[in-house]
Amino acid sequence: MLADPSAIKLEYIRSYSDKIILIVKSRRAEAHCPKCQSKSRRIHSRYQRQIADLPWQGVFVSLQLSTRRFFCDNEECRQKIFCERLPKVAAPYARKTIRLNAALQLIAFALSGKAGSRIAAKLVMKVGPDTLLRCIREAATSEFDIPRVIGIDDWAKRKGQRYGTILVDLERRMPIELLPDRKSSTVIEWLSSHPGIEIITRDRSSSYADAINTGAPLAIQVADRWHLLKNLIDTFERVVSSNVKYIREATAIVSNTNTNGSSTIIASGPTMLSSRTQQQHNESRKKRISRYKDVMKLHKKGFSQRAIARILCTHRSLVKQFITSDSYQERSSTARGSRLDRFVPYIHQRWAEGCRNAAQIWREIAAQVYTATVGIVYRYTGQLKKRFANLSDKQDINLLSTVEIIRIPTSRKATWLLITKQEDLSEYERAFNDQLLKICPIIQKAQRLVKEFQTMVREREVDKLANWIGEAKESSIPAFKGFAMGLQRDLAAVIAALKYEWSNGQVEGQVNRLKMLKRQMYGRAKLDLLKARFLYSVRN
Repeated sequence: MLADPSAIKLEYIRSYSDKIILIVKSRRAEAHCPKCQSKSRRIHSRYQRQIADLPWQGVFVSLQLSTRRFFCDNEECRQKIFCERLPKVAAPYARKTIRLNAALQLIAFALSGKAGSRIAAKLVMKVGPDTLLRCIREAATSEFDIPRVIGIDDWAKRKGQRYGTILVDLERRMPIELLPDRKSSTVIEWLSSHPGIEIITRDRSSSYADAINTGAPLAIQVADRWHLLKNLIDTFERVVSSNVKYIREATAIVSNTNTNGSSTIIASGPTMLSSRTQQQHNESRKKRISRYKDVMKLHKKGFSQRAIARILCTHRSLVKQFITSDSYQERSSTARGSRLDRFVPYIHQRWAEGCRNAAQIWREIAAQVYTATVGIVYRYTGQLKKRFANLSDKQDINLLSTVEIIRIPTSRKATWLLITKQEDLSEYERAFNDQLLKICPIIQKAQRLVKEFQTMVREREVDKLANWIGEAKESSIPAFKGFAMGLQRDLAAVIAALKYEWSNGQVEGQVNRLKMLKRQMYGRAKLDLLKARFLYSVRN
């Protein structure tokens, strides 16, 4: 029941309806002076104080602790009178027992300030949020042994503005440090002060690569395989998006040659649910072509991308897209879904039955938990009138009973269809892939390079890397040439990624956990608090 029975003894208990007070006294006949550590038996007086303790079955408990004060027998000591210490019961000047502080510290590290304060109050350990944060700051983190294999990555304090660096011991599967920024000088300083690291995994960041070369020149750098494949897919997506016209052609060819006997409506440009007319789309396209010509004119005069973006008041990513393309590329279609999609068969059914009143159709589908406005129903029925204006009622019924809406895939969707296993695709998706590869040899060549690189990384075929880089550099695809040159600049780390089992997967998981802790602290995640919470739970 008592924190340290050898140091204190219970005299009696006072019980009240809402609290219990334990009257306890110290048992020792001598004490050590906190200044000179000399023993003393001469008692000066007794000192009493109230100390909060852990609750009993939901009832608040406090200790009325009576301790002795002693004379210091050392004449040279400036401490003439001192109070005996009970290090297993309470700290000097404390108002809570050691075990209560330990319980509050666990709550603080688990839930931080406000949430921890609410939980502690429910457990009859009333404490303020600021006190819990002080518990976090006062907790001492244990030291760690210098690791052999670490992973390094950045994490966002404020996305797009401020970043820090996280370091993880991959063998012990635990974070070891949070650095305040991602500058090369900070990383170099940390690596120089922790010699003995043999392997370091990282993403494709050149700043981290340079810092490792300076701070730990003997360490083996391992590029993360996930980032390699992610960069490859991003490169492939740029190739697909620059040939978006072939996606439209492939969709039209497949829809016209389907085998189920159904008619198709191709959702491209101004779709049947779009509020924009064909004329508005044409005007937007003319503006985009004019912007492309202006960008290329300034680029030929020697202006930088940043300067072009500033002069034309446009985004730098669009300027880069125009400059890196061989010619003007059509804007990629965005086939977004609509809340009306699930009710299109019902609208067709009512239209075939002769109902041409858009408001009536809207009221009927609104009764089926449709939450959108009546305007989109008006637009869709208006498009139906235009498409079937020259058909008889009988032809309308036959056509609407077999109609099928096919949306043009976005460049991202088409990219994933091309790299997904054939057995995981539908019949229509496989036909789309075959047709797209047939009419666009550039995408076909890029897909082959992607498949070969994916197999090489997954099977760890190091001996094929040099041949793949050479083939990509000799290809007529600028995006893959740039990707291959990037691999060549970081060749040692890429080869190590195929030879060693280490990767940055653990680091990404720790970054995810760090973000959770940061959001849990509701704006009070200063670096010292965040670092203490992040490192304490895995080391203690």
